[in-house]
Amino acid sequence: MQNIYFFIGTKAQAIKCIPLINLLSNKQKLKVQIVNSGQHAKITEGIFENTNENVSHINLYSKQENISKYLKGLHWMLSFVFKNLIFQTLSRSKDSRENICIVHGDTISTLLGLLWAKRNKCKVLHLESGLTSNSILNPFPEELIRKITAKFSNILICFDDDSYERLVKSYSSKYIFKVNENTVMETLGGGVEEVNKSNIVTATLHRTENILSKKRLQAFLDLLTKLSHSFEVNWYLHEPTINAIKKHKIQVPPSINLYDLIKHKDFIFKLKKSKIVVTDGGSIQEECFYLGSTTIIWRKKTERPYAMNKNMFISNFDIDKSFDFIMDNLDKKYIPKSLDTNPSVEIYNFLRVNNLIEI
Repeated sequence: MQNIYFFIGTKAQAIKCIPLINLLSNKQKLKVQIVNSGQHAKITEGIFENTNENVSHINLYSKQENISKYLKGLHWMLSFVFKNLIFQTLSRSKDSRENICIVHGDTISTLLGLLWAKRNKCKVLHLESGLTSNSILNPFPEELIRKITAKFSNILICFDDDSYERLVKSYSSKYIFKVNENTVMETLGGGVEEVNKSNIVTATLHRTENILSKKRLQAFLDLLTKLSHSFEVNWYLHEPTINAIKKHKIQVPPSINLYDLIKHKDFIFKLKKSKIVVTDGGSIQEECFYLGSTTIIWRKKTERPYAMNKNMFISNFDIDKSFDFIMDNLDKKYIPKSLDTNPSVEIYNFLRVNNLIEI
């Protein structure tokens, strides 16, 4: 039996991988295991409740807590390297087909997953490969992690034409496949059905380059404050963002409602109900793209230009232009046409046809 490992650390990775996890776990000759780095240990635990019962788990962490502070993050990474890359490896049957480790995206866990897979002699499949902002420092370290992971992976799965062309040009000897849509589409619960919009703004902010900058964080809050005069503004806070607000001594006005993160299916419902979304999250950008939401991307640029509708705007941290764009696009809704597809099935068929997995 061939082992398929999904190396996961963050909430977004867990959400986007679950459709493929459940599909592969139904195949008799495949044993699917989730390898949890512990980066978002508390958050991912609830998400993994949506996996099939026959999916097993390997937890590579000692404390069940989300890594939300930089010193804790450094300690977690060093501990991971010593425990799981230097002193501990998996046992492997000599007569089994080469195992595959699937890593996703561009986080620290993506890089650790690549190293863990190489240490355990697995083929590496990089899911959501080939994205780029064309700036090595924006965002950092995500842009660098994407490039390193693509270079040392064996199988590259992407979701848009630009990524595919970049990957083929740089790594023609690897297995490269373009899927019609991102696997996040399979998590939207139908996604595009009509939902009555409320007078609500849903906001999130978590990227390191944004929360480390008091200026950018304050400007984000100023935009929300301006919107709060006409809309109900609900800001869903990641732990690092809470820490940054405290560190920068930023005062959030009472007109903005602050909430902890909620379950993904509940958050998707909030997105569907909202007239406006303000976010710096790549996965949320993709979700808003499929849902047709009026969206402000709180960044200078995006590595996901394929996930941009006419009612989505990259702010460049400009409050007035962002506000004007929102007012001009309140009643517009653009939904991609080709939504009757199954990305996980496409990925499985590619692996099967290329004899990369047992069938």
